[in-house]
Amino acid sequence: MSMTRRAFTLIEVIIATTITTMIAATVIALIDGLTGALAIQDLRSEAIVRGAGLQSHIGLLSLKTRMTLALGEQRVLLWLPAETLAESGSGSDSAFDRIDLVDDELHWLEFAQEADLTWTLIEWTVKPEAVPAGESEVYFSSDAAFWDNLFVQLRDTEQLRRSPIAVNLAPPLAAGVIAAAPRFVWQSADCCENHSIGAEFAFVALEGDAELRSDMRMESALAFFDRHPICTESGS
Repeated sequence: MSMTRRAFTLIEVIIATTITTMIAATVIALIDGLTGALAIQDLRSEAIVRGAGLQSHIGLLSLKTRMTLALGEQRVLLWLPAETLAESGSGSDSAFDRIDLVDDELHWLEFAQEADLTWTLIEWTVKPEAVPAGESEVYFSSDAAFWDNLFVQLRDTEQLRRSPIAVNLAPPLAAGVIAAAPRFVWQSADCCENHSIGAEFAFVALEGDAELRSDMRMESALAFFDRHPICTESGS
């Protein structure tokens, strides 16, 4: 007995095509969702790793910092001597105030904007070989403008070494508003009273037309804060 093979009707073909299209659309949506989730996870993982490295670096500097000499939203100055104030002043009263550039005591951290509008966190330190003989000493001041002027002078005369420590940064999101720039944070703008240093910024990546961001805030205490005698004398 022969069997006749029945062909699909037009309605059956349409129904099958519709079902296949719906399944395909669902699969594509799942893949897109998975890709987006993986991209977000990748950004978060990268942010965790880079953030931990940056926190470690700032934390190490904070561990060695005697005082923060100048505090601005985009640039701060850390004073990292090799001895305590009592030890540095044991020879004479003026030794309390003496800061040796060649001994790498001053470290500036600066958020600088690049040509592509991303931000870089830079550490500036003095190049000992570039300091003219007899000009390696400066003296303590609680005036932030003094240190800002010194920074410009040393930078413009190429006496500073520029070391990028974090790249492709973006301004942070705070209270639903994106700030104008990454910024430093601290306990007090008064160098005689400030006991901490930190930073706020974001890691940003593009996924198609969407912007993926991971906002970061970190802060470290100055473990061995050593208040200069001039702070007490000035009543700060």
